[in-house]
Amino acid sequence: MEFRILVCAQDAQMFLLLRHVLAMEGFTAFCVDNLKEAEDRLDDPDVRAVIVDCSTPGADAASLLSLKAARSDLSIALFCNRLNPQLDKAGADLVLGHPFDPAHLIRFLRRLRLDVLIEKSDIRAEVNVLRFADLEMNIATAKVRRNGHDLVLTALEFRLLQYLLISPKAVRSREELIVAAWPAGMDVEPRTVDIHVGHIRRALKRAGSDLIRTVRARGYALDLECEASD
Repeated sequence: MEFRILVCAQDAQMFLLLRHVLAMEGFTAFCVDNLKEAEDRLDDPDVRAVIVDCSTPGADAASLLSLKAARSDLSIALFCNRLNPQLDKAGADLVLGHPFDPAHLIRFLRRLRLDVLIEKSDIRAEVNVLRFADLEMNIATAKVRRNGHDLVLTALEFRLLQYLLISPKAVRSREELIVAAWPAGMDVEPRTVDIHVGHIRRALKRAGSDLIRTVRARGYALDLECEASD
């Protein structure tokens, strides 16, 4: 599953800069000249968001409502030189005024990508149970067991471990873990992630060998054979 973004803008320089910023976060962006062209490309299920430069001709409330009607799961972010409440009411999920702060957009898109990942995963396939080796997490009862032993985790640690369990061997960056476990918009230092992962690691090791692999300069993954540097 690829998370694709349509950028509706006629300013080529803006698109190129935005595409570069998004690529650094692992997003794929395509440029369209108008909202009608964006709507025509919504048959691609991997397109999950549209970023609209409100200075683009035809970018009005009716066009935004048409996009939402075409795909109810589509998220829309607006770049506006002047905030317009009418556009916000027309289905925009994020409205950024000038000057645009890329950090707000990136946090918004990270949250969307996390939601899509959970939606596409098989979390519910076994009555909300996630498993890796002898580790088992029951989402419905909020319980974690390893090798027959109950593990005590905080709510934050539970969310971090849940995100690792969704795709166990995939390396998750600290930024991804922040989005997955902390409230949106909260300022969290990467070192804070390390501390909480350390707590999870120690809890897991009380019932078996280390399962968390630290990948230097990248993040964390679950692994049956790992040498951790806690």
